[in-house]
Amino acid sequence: MDASVTEMKKPLSLAEAAQLRFLEPKKIRFFKVGATLRMTIEDEACWLKVAILRAFPLSVPTRYFSVRDGGGKEIGMLTELETLAPACRALVEAELERRYMVSIIHRVLSVKERFGTVDWDVETNRGRCRLTTRDLRENVLRSGPGHFLLTDVENNRYEVVDLNALDAQSQSALIRHL
Repeated sequence: MDASVTEMKKPLSLAEAAQLRFLEPKKIRFFKVGATLRMTIEDEACWLKVAILRAFPLSVPTRYFSVRDGGGKEIGMLTELETLAPACRALVEAELERRYMVSIIHRVLSVKERFGTVDWDVETNRGRCRLTTRDLRENVLRSGPGHFLLTDVENNRYEVVDLNALDAQSQSALIRHL
């Protein structure tokens, strides 16, 4: 067996895993090819597919962004977006908006259970929507009294901000299926 292949399969040591690389915004260029976000670091490397994730999406959503390659391995961290070139910043912000888009459910029109899935017809802040959820114990997060986050089979997220603020039919449908 090739030694380089064996080396690649070894798990990272604690010291290697704990290293954090901060990326220099002036050396980074983001660009899109089709729907794929790519990144180049000047005089270093180019990644054909990258993902941008918020390190602290709830507590500090405007700072600290993890840049990962197509395999999910972290390339490095950006501390803020303001120092990126304007075109690169716009691409990253659009990618973050797409990744963290959450529709707010205002009303449940109908719910049907079938074969281990639940089909929902709802009105959201983005209009009427049909979605399917599976295994509600794993795909519904209750983050507070009357506050729910549902994830559908396509990994889209839907939020019920306040169950008590919904009409009686919507409350009944949600309570029955959640």
